[in-house]
Amino acid sequence: MTTKRITQVFLGLMGLAFCKVGIETLINPQAVLDVVGIKLTNPSAYSSMRAVYGGMHLSFGLFCIYGIWKDLTTPLKVLFLYTAGFVVGRLSGIVMEGRPNEFVSTWLITEIVSGIVSVTLLYFLNSKEKIIGKIIPA
Repeated sequence: MTTKRITQVFLGLMGLAFCKVGIETLINPQAVLDVVGIKLTNPSAYSSMRAVYGGMHLSFGLFCIYGIWKDLTTPLKVLFLYTAGFVVGRLSGIVMEGRPNEFVSTWLITEIVSGIVSVTLLYFLNSKEKIIGKIIPA
């Protein structure tokens, strides 16, 4: 399987995962947050969760899916930044408050792996472009 095909599959899986979280949160943000013990108690809290975990995740998911056919590298960069931000936030939480529950710990590992896969695919896609550019000058 080529790097391009692996990247397309990765972006597709990430896109579907983001869209799933986005749609679930737009529909019922409290259900999504129950697994981490967060209670939404007012319209502003609901609105904020729908914006971040709903709308933003749905947009990220659609952008990953768009990238399958139009632009492989930009969604990979966005995925790396997204996962890096979550990893920094989660690790700072571990330092400040201690170990989170199993659900959050699993997501931390998932985000680390997703970030590593994103960077690795970017590296191989860019290396391939440079090699092809040397063989077939523009």
